[in-house]
Amino acid sequence: MKLSLVTSQNIAELNTECLVVGLFKDGTFTPSATTLDRVSNGGVKSWIESGDISGDLGCSALFPSFPGVVAKRVLFIGLGKKTNCRKSFAKVIQSVVEKTRNIKNVTLTALEWMETAQPEWMVQTVAQTSITTCSSVKNYKTQPSDGKKTESIHLVVEKKTKALTSALTKGSAIAKSVELAKELGDMPGNICTPKYLAEVAQKLGKAKGFDVTVYEEKAIKKLKMGGLLGVASGSINPPRVVIMEYHGGQKGEKPVALVGKGLTFDAGGISLKPAASMDEMKYDMSGAGSVIASMVAIASLKLPINVVAVVGCTENLPSGSAVKPGDILTTHSGKTVEVLNTDAEGRLVLVDLLSFVIDQFKPAEVIDTATLTGACVIALGNDISGLFCTDEKMASELLEASEKALDSAWRMPLNAQFTQMLESRFADLANIGGRAGGACTAAAFLKEFVGNTPWAHLDIAGTAWKSGKEKGSTGRPVPLLVNYLINKVN
Repeated sequence: MKLSLVTSQNIAELNTECLVVGLFKDGTFTPSATTLDRVSNGGVKSWIESGDISGDLGCSALFPSFPGVVAKRVLFIGLGKKTNCRKSFAKVIQSVVEKTRNIKNVTLTALEWMETAQPEWMVQTVAQTSITTCSSVKNYKTQPSDGKKTESIHLVVEKKTKALTSALTKGSAIAKSVELAKELGDMPGNICTPKYLAEVAQKLGKAKGFDVTVYEEKAIKKLKMGGLLGVASGSINPPRVVIMEYHGGQKGEKPVALVGKGLTFDAGGISLKPAASMDEMKYDMSGAGSVIASMVAIASLKLPINVVAVVGCTENLPSGSAVKPGDILTTHSGKTVEVLNTDAEGRLVLVDLLSFVIDQFKPAEVIDTATLTGACVIALGNDISGLFCTDEKMASELLEASEKALDSAWRMPLNAQFTQMLESRFADLANIGGRAGGACTAAAFLKEFVGNTPWAHLDIAGTAWKSGKEKGSTGRPVPLLVNYLINKVN
């Protein structure tokens, strides 16, 4: 899809296949609605009074032609109450794109739909929402879809400024990376293996200009990543550790580190998961997928920052060679872990990656993202990611980025009591602490391996994919991560 900014002194004269005009529920006219009411001799007001068009949120009315307007069609879209809600704005854009899916050329007057939001934020949101809404789910059906979709969306602005053009570029780059994360997440485990995911990262690094190093099993053993190797021991597909380095900042400047959990399929190991919905465990690599996709966005935008990303790719399957409950693993840090439940495997992978990236690259800060615990889904539902953080400034900036990106997160506690719940008689730590506070004990487990480095953990178990009829990857938290890094250099 092509996105562009257009200027116009009179929207009634715009030559487009579909002009989209917003209406507020309280009867207040947007400037574009006022223009159309004038050129139609009060037609807009008359149609509102007759009930043909409405300002209720998401309500729409499509006119094949409109008096006094050059556009072939006019779509009126309800904006709801004039509350300037950011989420409502994005939902309206999504609704518009869905309703005009078969129209090749669409022009939006969306920058007048909110009064308090920055124009740059609105442009970025329009770009991001439009592309992600238009993207189709990659599938393996033998019959192709009809292929009908919007080819171009033009956004009416008062003046084409550098800031608005930059916002359009940012929104487009984030959206394309969300599409990539969704495509990787939706892939079945027999295609998206640890080897495949590593190869994807290598190809993307070569295409986008960041360095990629892949460690295979022999090298992983030399690194003494006992947690990752323990998880991988039940699978015939050997693990991979992928290191991606983007050098956009000053030479010698400490990088921001991103770490992703890449379980390309998680059956739970010996502690086997229930059969119902086990197919969704192909999404257990969503943390790694979002980190790889975020690196693509960072490189595409040429952000002036140094970033190192590490993802651990493996499967967690039951077999005669699989790690067993009661086994003790020695991690990269040297700390020992008693495995009480083999389905608490993501944390075993992450702690090796966290201690490795801190030792090897001395980052300024570390953010890991993982579909880590069902407990986080119980606590926060399917729309809000759990944020755990050891640094107040970092936590505040991540939450600010989540609001801007409409990629919601909520800060969770990291009290000492959660660490105490991980005590083991036979090792330095147990990998679980019981049912109570499961998301918090998992985060506390990770915290034991980061030392004094500022660190944040995003538990995306509830937000990385949708179940049911609309089953599929969401591409989260790519918007949050990329907006956070954009904010750091602005």
